[in-house]
Amino acid sequence: MATVVGCVALSHSPFWTIAPAATPDAPGGHFSAAAERVRAAVADLAPDAVVIFGPDHARNLFYDCMPPFCIGVERVSGVGDYDTPAGPLPLAADLARAVFDGVTARGFDPAISLDLGIDHGIAQVYAKLFPALDVAMVPIVVNAGCPPLPSFARCAAFGRAVGEVLRAAGGGTRVLLVGSGGLSHWPASISAEDPDVTPQWREFLVHGRSRVAELEPVRRARTEQLAAGAATGRVNAPWDRALLDRLIEDPALLAHQTDADVHRDAGPGALELRTWAAALAAWGGPLAVSDYEPVGEWITGMGLVSSIAPPAREEPA
Repeated sequence: MATVVGCVALSHSPFWTIAPAATPDAPGGHFSAAAERVRAAVADLAPDAVVIFGPDHARNLFYDCMPPFCIGVERVSGVGDYDTPAGPLPLAADLARAVFDGVTARGFDPAISLDLGIDHGIAQVYAKLFPALDVAMVPIVVNAGCPPLPSFARCAAFGRAVGEVLRAAGGGTRVLLVGSGGLSHWPASISAEDPDVTPQWREFLVHGRSRVAELEPVRRARTEQLAAGAATGRVNAPWDRALLDRLIEDPALLAHQTDADVHRDAGPGALELRTWAAALAAWGGPLAVSDYEPVGEWITGMGLVSSIAPPAREEPA
């Protein structure tokens, strides 16, 4: 049977790759150092595969057919947005098929993709944890930015099913679980059901599949402009910190969140925490560490939790 060796849940942000912290004291420097410590701890575990729950940002899934969950089982490719990996990435095909078949047998109905594209919502954290891009993944897109939004409880139940399937899988594969998204942030809407989106943007959200590459430079420029504004750069640091502290005490906490409460206190971007709900439920065990930095310049509260305690840093003599 497969062995689930650990779980990491962490934030992503376009600016983690396009405007990384130049020094440890620069915005994002504290979080980047914490993520690097987790990366080193993950490397020590030497996983054979990684199951990543993450969102899409209207680059691969559109309202021509919008599933709550989608599992890539045959081919996975990065879009390359915000300087994240582009092109084919390693896929744990047999394990992905086992996950799809297993959760389906347990009463879930995810979509299946034989050629799944992923954007920074999955590709960024994958590359940060595995810079050599050499660990095979099982990519699971959780719809976290626009209806139909599976509830936090449903995401946790889905994650538990994924964990059961992994532990029942044969072959002795060592598997790491990852959740990518959150914390508090207020990004532009990617919902075609939002009455405030422009007709042009709504048309893209429905039929934009063929225009992703064409519009990517425009989206990047707009993201950079929005990050400089107080509204989009807003984060709710007290809410973020309180959530991380509570997760260390109760990793199942996210299963009990509601969209209305999360949206009110932490913005629509924090609805991505349903990916954490899935990953932590798949893990089903305790968490060892958390870390956090509010990075308005990156438009996101950047945080992480991990079941893996990095080695203690040596103090100077």
